[in-house]
Amino acid sequence: MFYGNIAAKMICSPVMLVRFLLALGLCCTVHSYCWNGGVKCATRGVCISRNSLCNGVADCGDNSDENICIGNMLREYPSTRTTTTTTTTTTTTTPAPTPRPPNNVEESEAMGQKFAQTFNDTLHHPRCPKLYTSVGTKCLSLLYFVKVGWGEARALCSAIGGELALYPSASDGEFAALLKYLREIRMTTDFWVGGRYTKDTEAWTWLDDAPMDLGSPYWAVRHTDRCSSRQQESVPDGKPDDVAYWTNTSACYHYEQAPRRDWHELCAAVTFRHYFYISDEDCLSVKSPLCEHVPSTAHDLTLAASP
Repeated sequence: MFYGNIAAKMICSPVMLVRFLLALGLCCTVHSYCWNGGVKCATRGVCISRNSLCNGVADCGDNSDENICIGNMLREYPSTRTTTTTTTTTTTTTPAPTPRPPNNVEESEAMGQKFAQTFNDTLHHPRCPKLYTSVGTKCLSLLYFVKVGWGEARALCSAIGGELALYPSASDGEFAALLKYLREIRMTTDFWVGGRYTKDTEAWTWLDDAPMDLGSPYWAVRHTDRCSSRQQESVPDGKPDDVAYWTNTSACYHYEQAPRRDWHELCAAVTFRHYFYISDEDCLSVKSPLCEHVPSTAHDLTLAASP
């Protein structure tokens, strides 16, 4: 009896019982198997032999021995099977198309055509020597493809029979003609011109020693963090002597149209960022020479239009 109970426990253990009943088509909650190989009825603790199953007679009294039958055969119960379907997503990465190698020949030819156009606009004119073009009444050489310091720019201009361009008078319209020309040809290069600060005279002068006007219409307007008032150069007739003081005493200006006061930049240039108005720049910074032809120069190369 002891061994029979162990067998019954083994048969009705979760794993063994499910396997055993699935083979017979029985459910553990309806029938349990006895130790002697018989079948226990569902609602009564009575064991009957297996030969009494499906014989058409209710041997269990509750008809549980016949309810599991079809005719004289045990009913087949479908087994439960869980099928897990794993979906594998395959990501296909299309390689980026290999870029075509640059056509250096075509690119270089396009740059050459652009250079030739700019060269004709800046270094050629029938009225002027070679390497010069006509701007206003001056013959100017805009060596935009050369980048040098102010002193080197002056030496280069001298080598081609000129000098860094001078604009001592605003009334002749030459400086206005230069601004108009540079904008018409869409120039973006910065140029050195023939103005500088001389420590001997402590003043800004052109290379011919003419004084430079430090304001309109030459100089660029700059923003400064300093707050300063605007003073009049002279007192108009009929006004008090302190007219400059009382008209500006309450005003705070953050713009200047003159060289910077620290005077670290001592050479004059016309720059793209300042719309080609004059600004004081570091003499050792690199810019292009803006040369003015000077026929009377002793070292003039006389690069005439005819060979």
